[in-house]
Amino acid sequence: MRISILTILGGCALLLSLPAYAQSQQEMNSQARKDLKKADAELNTVYKEVIALLPDEKAVELLRKSQRAWLTFRDADATSHADAMRGGSAAPLLFYGQQAQLTRSRIKQLQRYLDLYGER
Repeated sequence: MRISILTILGGCALLLSLPAYAQSQQEMNSQARKDLKKADAELNTVYKEVIALLPDEKAVELLRKSQRAWLTFRDADATSHADAMRGGSAAPLLFYGQQAQLTRSRIKQLQRYLDLYGER
């Protein structure tokens, strides 16, 4: 199996970002999952705030459609990312880490909606 240098660097960066107390692979995987849950909770909060500010039902439906498509993309991208360690104990770390990273990016995108519609 070929592993790209970017995958290795990304994995190293992810490992370095984990708290020092996570020592075993299982603990690192668990911490990555907790980080994802935290990011997901923040995403849901921001998403609900944006929905509340949108001007009409058409805008709400467009954002919902966008969010569903984004979730499908996030999960597929994380699966692809984790495939670099297919069958290995670090695969969940890469999977959850990629999901968390993309989720934090989506939060920033949605916060732009808050800036846009909050000024009205």
